[in-house]
Amino acid sequence: MATKKKADAGRDKAPADSGGSRPSLRTEGYDAALRDYGAALELLHKGEPAAALERFDAIRAANPDEPELGERMRAWAAICRRKLANEPEMPASVDGFYNAAVVHANNRELDRALDYLTKALELDAGSARVLYARASVFALRGQPDSAIADLKKAIAREPQLRFQASNDTDFEKIRDEAGFIDVIEPTPAGA
Repeated sequence: MATKKKADAGRDKAPADSGGSRPSLRTEGYDAALRDYGAALELLHKGEPAAALERFDAIRAANPDEPELGERMRAWAAICRRKLANEPEMPASVDGFYNAAVVHANNRELDRALDYLTKALELDAGSARVLYARASVFALRGQPDSAIADLKKAIAREPQLRFQASNDTDFEKIRDEAGFIDVIEPTPAGA
């Protein structure tokens, strides 16, 4: 009998389904699946339904002998699919990416705003307004070198942006940076 207890160590008996059929043995794999489940839920709550869906599907596929777990994963995967179906289409133009980025930046979703602005620049690398907007997002993220580089490019294309940047609160975190000051108040040539 002692041998049987050692073989069952680390396993809990639980019903295989709510219909009262024979019990299944839950293994360390099941415990790992529960940890993965928690990580998948966290992704979903962070607004990443595509990544969460992958996790839920992987958990279900890796645990075919756990019907309760599989059913739970199917339910959460369905929620992810509904969320993905309701997400707006990915913009297809510079204006679309720019407008979406502004919305995300205003909601302080800076990573997503930065992604959209970078995609807009892939379509039009010389857009002063997109460069300016990306500079402001970099500034909000506390990335002065990137912010200053984009701001220089934007002002080179549209010099009036210099005045706008000098008064824009998005640049507050980098306002005392030497590079920012040089862009906003350039030293005249020969001075």
